Amino acid sequence: MSRKTASAVLAAVMAFLMMFSVATAGVFAALQGYSVKLDAPRRYVHVGTYLQVTAEIIVPEDCELKPEDFKIVWSSDSEHCSVNQNGLVYGNTPGYSNIIATVTDPASGETFSGSIKISCSTAVDAVNDYLRNNTVMGYRFNGSEKFYYYDQDVAWQKTTGFMNAFDYVSPYLTINYDYVRINYNYGGKARMVQLWKGQYGIAFYGSEIGYYYRDGELKEGEEVSAFTPYKCADNDRLKMQTTLYWDKDRNGDYQYQFTVPYDDYWWCTGFRGGHLYNTEPCDELRMEGFVDFHDEEEASAVAKGLEECGFTRKDSSSALELDTYAQDGARISFCWQNISEAQNTVVVKATINALITTGSIAMIFMPLGFFFMTFITMPIIFLLMLF
Repeated sequence: MSRKTASAVLAAVMAFLMMFSVATAGVFAALQGYSVKLDAPRRYVHVGTYLQVTAEIIVPEDCELKPEDFKIVWSSDSEHCSVNQNGLVYGNTPGYSNIIATVTDPASGETFSGSIKISCSTAVDAVNDYLRNNTVMGYRFNGSEKFYYYDQDVAWQKTTGFMNAFDYVSPYLTINYDYVRINYNYGGKARMVQLWKGQYGIAFYGSEIGYYYRDGELKEGEEVSAFTPYKCADNDRLKMQTTLYWDKDRNGDYQYQFTVPYDDYWWCTGFRGGHLYNTEPCDELRMEGFVDFHDEEEASAVAKGLEECGFTRKDSSSALELDTYAQDGARISFCWQNISEAQNTVVVKATINALITTGSIAMIFMPLGFFFMTFITMPIIFLLMLF
């Protein structure tokens, strides 16, 4: 190839590259400033319902085309949500979908797109998503273990404290549980540790540990009355952990439900949706756990109280059986199923049912209406979370 021919070929290649780069730059320049922004009233849709997503097309100021001149093609990247060509999203199955709007530039034929992430869920899932990061009357949701609990930092019960009368009233408000109450003196104060497990309203079962105190020690032989007020030990919390099991099929096979994680608590709670077969006693539930008290002296006082309630001492936590406990320094471990101080209320509840059917209940309980309303709050909130 001669030098003249080679120069001509090189010039042709350079000209082609220049033309290609100019064309590419022209297309790139044409798309500069173009975008599409997607929006919706909310970022979730329930299964079987619709959600309208809108697309706002943004064009450069010097563009002669108007947003309505552009064609939009809607699509979804998963089967959880489908979308029609008007941007109307339909919830199919629980999960996440990216809703995509692809826009074509009528001048160049080039496309640009935008997307929005939509969660498809059942109504219960939507409430749970909310309760992961927010509270409703103190309730929150543990997403990893799938149970509800009281956020003890904002619980309204912190200001009301506790008295034994609460346990006596609760069965008449569809809150039926077993409980074990341990009263002792420590650090110049009367202390109380209480365990609960049972049916909370018509929709939830669960378990609790509460840690309370009142100023001044219990005197020798002093009885704690139904209306003796205790304060929540909010500023004097203990590290603890609990695990709940349920014999759901009533065949002696107690299945794992959830574990409330090891942390500092004055009130360690966990509740899950469901209803026990028998709520009096609630021996379908088994509660295991441990509490780290301030020191061995306090743990020994609690151990004595557990024995007075009917628990049997074991040498170590690995040897625990039903209704036994073990002490290792300041830690008390326990396995609780059958022991309960709860009063048998079957006869009284049957009497109340009879009064209801005869219309006499209003006359008897009208003066206590406001008192009962306080306790009705919890089952109502549970029902709202379920539905």
